[in-house]
Amino acid sequence: MRAVRFVIIVAYVGYLVNVGLLMLLLPWSAAWSTILTWIPYPLVTVLDLPALRGLISGFGLLHLLLLAAEMMPTRPAQHSP
Repeated sequence: MRAVRFVIIVAYVGYLVNVGLLMLLLPWSAAWSTILTWIPYPLVTVLDLPALRGLISGFGLLHLLLLAAEMMPTRPAQHSP
């Protein structure tokens, strides 16, 4: 049972790191313009807006902040006498 839990935790952390970094960095890289060449033009005009690129990056940052919050140790509950 511990092995299954370990695999789930590793997959979850891997997801948060990969998606977080991808969404944070991709909209501002040269690959973004290459990706936009495969998309119909009306959608490209929206996806190339700096505000939408910032929104995507912000969502990636949110993934990384969630990872940081998940990695924080939790304090044991204080029992009052």
